[in-house]
Amino acid sequence: MLTKLKFFTYAFTKFRKKSWRQKLLYFYITGLILGIVILALYAFIPSLIFCTPIFGQQVCTPAGILLALVLSLPGYLIAGNLLQFLPELAWGISLVVIIVVSAAFYYLSGWLIDQKLEKKLSTSTFSKYLILFVFAVLVLILISLI
Repeated sequence: MLTKLKFFTYAFTKFRKKSWRQKLLYFYITGLILGIVILALYAFIPSLIFCTPIFGQQVCTPAGILLALVLSLPGYLIAGNLLQFLPELAWGISLVVIIVVSAAFYYLSGWLIDQKLEKKLSTSTFSKYLILFVFAVLVLILISLI
């Protein structure tokens, strides 16, 4: 029991020392894998669904799909708006593009946090980057609603 505790303590301290770029990327990849596992378990445990009212209607979806969709939302907002102009694109290619764009989004978000924590960015520069970042996300959300 003590060796297992030491392993988890070692793994936690090793993970804590990683940069935020790596942490957010690991979080995204782990979330996608967990979503696939939950989706595979859905075949055996049909109660693994998540129901929510959207626009006055009850919408239910397997929890694994919901987890993967929520984590990949940056990719859907960025790449989804660009992929709509490409006719007849295979679903596998668009899936890979969305996953890569989401991973890049999490990596760049972690880079911004790392730059601030390492004091390479002044507060005003960090605020400018953050405002541009939030503005870009809001513009992409607006484009996706059109």
